[in-house]
Amino acid sequence: MALAVLGIDIGRMRVIKSELQAFTDAAALNAALQLDGSDPGLARARAAAVELASGPNAMKWDMGTQAINTIQAGFAKGDLSPDPKTWQPNPEGAPADYHFVRVQASAHAPIIFFRVFQPTADSFSITTSSVAMKTSETARLVQ
Repeated sequence: MALAVLGIDIGRMRVIKSELQAFTDAAALNAALQLDGSDPGLARARAAAVELASGPNAMKWDMGTQAINTIQAGFAKGDLSPDPKTWQPNPEGAPADYHFVRVQASAHAPIIFFRVFQPTADSFSITTSSVAMKTSETARLVQ
Protein backbone atom coordinates (compact mmCIF):
# COMPACT_ATOMS: atom_id res chain seq x y z
CA MET A 1 0.00 0.00 0.00
CA ALA A 2 2.82 2.40 0.88
CA LEU A 3 4.54 1.80 -2.47
CA ALA A 4 1.30 2.38 -4.36
CA VAL A 5 0.72 5.64 -2.50
CA LEU A 6 4.27 6.85 -3.19
CA GLY A 7 3.83 5.83 -6.81
CA ILE A 8 1.14 8.49 -7.11
CA ASP A 9 3.58 11.30 -6.25
CA ILE A 10 6.36 9.80 -8.37
CA GLY A 11 4.01 9.28 -11.30
CA ARG A 12 2.75 12.84 -11.04
CA MET A 13 6.31 14.20 -11.00
CA ARG A 14 7.15 12.17 -14.11
CA VAL A 15 4.10 13.56 -15.92
CA ILE A 16 5.05 17.13 -14.94
CA LYS A 17 8.64 16.57 -16.07
CA SER A 18 7.35 15.23 -19.38
CA GLU A 19 5.09 18.26 -19.84
CA LEU A 20 7.95 20.66 -19.08
CA GLN A 21 10.25 18.73 -21.44
CA ALA A 22 7.73 19.03 -24.28
CA PHE A 23 7.57 22.76 -23.60
CA THR A 24 11.35 23.30 -23.56
CA ASP A 25 11.75 21.25 -26.76
CA ALA A 26 9.18 23.37 -28.57
CA ALA A 27 10.42 26.63 -27.07
CA ALA A 28 14.07 25.91 -27.98
CA LEU A 29 13.13 25.14 -31.58
CA ASN A 30 10.93 28.24 -31.73
CA ALA A 31 13.78 30.37 -30.39
CA ALA A 32 16.43 28.82 -32.66
CA LEU A 33 14.35 29.64 -35.73
CA GLN A 34 14.70 33.33 -34.84
CA LEU A 35 18.51 33.33 -34.78
CA ASP A 36 19.71 35.17 -37.85
CA GLY A 37 23.11 36.46 -36.74
CA SER A 38 21.84 39.86 -35.61
CA ASP A 39 21.12 41.53 -32.27
CA PRO A 40 17.40 41.80 -33.13
CA GLY A 41 17.49 38.07 -33.93
CA LEU A 42 18.76 37.35 -30.39
CA ALA A 43 15.98 39.53 -28.95
CA ARG A 44 13.37 37.73 -31.08
CA ALA A 45 14.80 34.37 -29.93
CA ARG A 46 14.49 35.39 -26.25
CA ALA A 47 10.88 36.44 -26.87
CA ALA A 48 10.14 33.26 -28.86
CA ALA A 49 11.40 31.11 -25.97
CA VAL A 50 8.61 32.36 -23.70
CA GLU A 51 5.98 32.89 -26.40
CA LEU A 52 4.61 29.36 -26.14
CA ALA A 53 3.83 29.87 -22.44
CA SER A 54 1.40 32.73 -23.04
CA GLY A 55 -1.75 33.43 -24.97
CA PRO A 56 -4.93 31.45 -25.46
CA ASN A 57 -3.08 28.32 -26.64
CA ALA A 58 -0.32 28.44 -24.04
CA MET A 59 1.50 25.24 -23.13
CA LYS A 60 0.97 24.42 -19.44
CA TRP A 61 1.99 21.81 -16.89
CA ASP A 62 0.06 19.73 -14.32
CA MET A 63 -2.32 18.30 -16.90
CA GLY A 64 -2.65 21.67 -18.61
CA THR A 65 -3.80 23.55 -15.52
CA GLN A 66 -0.71 25.51 -14.41
CA ALA A 67 1.09 28.24 -16.34
CA ILE A 68 4.81 27.85 -17.00
CA ASN A 69 6.30 30.95 -15.37
CA THR A 70 9.97 30.17 -14.76
CA ILE A 71 11.64 30.19 -18.18
CA GLN A 72 15.23 31.08 -19.00
CA ALA A 73 16.95 31.28 -22.37
CA GLY A 74 20.69 31.26 -22.98
CA PHE A 75 22.84 31.34 -26.08
CA ALA A 76 26.15 29.70 -26.96
CA LYS A 77 28.75 29.79 -29.69
CA GLY A 78 29.87 26.75 -31.60
CA ASP A 79 29.67 25.07 -34.96
CA LEU A 80 28.66 21.44 -34.41
CA SER A 81 28.10 21.51 -30.67
CA PRO A 82 27.74 24.33 -28.13
CA ASP A 83 30.88 25.55 -26.40
CA PRO A 84 29.99 25.13 -22.70
CA LYS A 85 32.09 28.16 -21.71
CA THR A 86 30.09 30.54 -23.90
CA TRP A 87 26.53 30.14 -22.53
CA GLN A 88 25.14 33.62 -21.86
CA PRO A 89 21.61 34.90 -21.28
CA ASN A 90 22.42 38.23 -22.97
CA PRO A 91 25.39 37.82 -25.30
CA GLU A 92 27.23 40.95 -26.33
CA GLY A 93 29.15 41.41 -29.55
CA ALA A 94 29.33 39.13 -32.60
CA PRO A 95 25.73 37.85 -32.59
CA ALA A 96 26.51 35.90 -35.77
CA ASP A 97 28.64 33.51 -33.68
CA TYR A 98 25.71 32.34 -31.55
CA HIS A 99 24.08 29.30 -33.16
CA PHE A 100 22.71 27.53 -30.07
CA VAL A 101 19.86 28.34 -27.72
CA ARG A 102 19.08 26.56 -24.46
CA VAL A 103 15.65 26.95 -22.86
CA GLN A 104 15.15 25.91 -19.24
CA ALA A 105 11.82 25.71 -17.47
CA SER A 106 11.06 24.78 -13.91
CA ALA A 107 8.03 24.27 -11.71
CA HIS A 108 7.35 23.29 -8.14
CA ALA A 109 5.46 20.01 -8.25
CA PRO A 110 3.12 19.66 -5.28
CA ILE A 111 3.54 16.52 -3.22
CA ILE A 112 0.94 14.74 -1.17
CA PHE A 113 2.30 11.46 0.13
CA PHE A 114 6.03 12.27 0.21
CA ARG A 115 5.24 14.56 3.14
CA VAL A 116 5.41 11.47 5.31
CA PHE A 117 9.19 11.42 4.67
CA GLN A 118 9.73 15.18 4.53
CA PRO A 119 7.05 16.89 6.64
CA THR A 120 8.39 20.40 5.92
CA ALA A 121 8.35 19.98 2.13
CA ASP A 122 5.22 20.79 0.20
CA SER A 123 6.72 20.55 -3.30
CA PHE A 124 9.65 19.32 -5.35
CA SER A 125 11.38 21.51 -7.91
CA ILE A 126 11.41 20.00 -11.38
CA THR A 127 13.64 21.53 -14.06
CA THR A 128 14.07 20.57 -17.70
CA SER A 129 16.13 22.01 -20.51
CA SER A 130 16.49 21.67 -24.25
CA VAL A 131 19.15 22.90 -26.66
CA ALA A 132 18.43 23.71 -30.28
CA MET A 133 20.82 24.68 -33.05
CA LYS A 134 20.20 27.05 -35.93
CA THR A 135 21.56 25.71 -39.20
CA SER A 136 21.59 27.44 -42.56
CA GLU A 137 18.40 25.62 -43.59
CA THR A 138 16.44 25.12 -40.37
CA ALA A 139 16.67 24.47 -36.64
CA ARG A 140 17.04 21.17 -34.82
CA LEU A 141 17.20 19.86 -31.28
CA VAL A 142 20.63 18.73 -30.17
CA GLN A 143 20.00 18.01 -26.46
